[in-house]
Amino acid sequence: MLGDPRDDATTVSPLIHRDHLARVEGFVERARANGDEIVRGGRRSERGGLWYEPTLVLPLSNDSEIVQHEVFGPVLTLQTFSSEDEAIDLANSTAYGLSAILYTGSSERADRVGSALRAGTVWVNTFLVRDLTAPFGGIGISGIGREGGEYALNFYSDLKTLQILEGSTDAGP
Repeated sequence: MLGDPRDDATTVSPLIHRDHLARVEGFVERARANGDEIVRGGRRSERGGLWYEPTLVLPLSNDSEIVQHEVFGPVLTLQTFSSEDEAIDLANSTAYGLSAILYTGSSERADRVGSALRAGTVWVNTFLVRDLTAPFGGIGISGIGREGGEYALNFYSDLKTLQILEGSTDAGP
């Protein structure tokens, strides 16, 4: 349900700025122009403001811009696969790697595929559940560094090692 993000009933809130709305809209319009099928949504909400309808796109290929770049809006692509290896290849085919979601009833598959996915966080059978002491951040060109726990401290620190050969300096102050 589109609505106020402070309302628990809201599942899709408005975008943050009109430039962001235009960016999301641009991705969908270019997908449409390139022949990708817009199955659902694909336009600004009738509510006006900064709302964009939840959108589902069937891309013509894995090379479609909407597949290969981060949209950061209520837009999903749907791609099918015939094997586990093909699914992993599709998921790992972009330069981005912030997060991935894997649904499976097999703990072995969760471990195997989850480890093979190139993403900073892989959620298995859930989404957006975080342990704030665990590191969070992307792989590839998604984000910079890690947030969460001591990893965040390391990111904001400049570590330095000073190696001096014993006896190579004078004994004075």
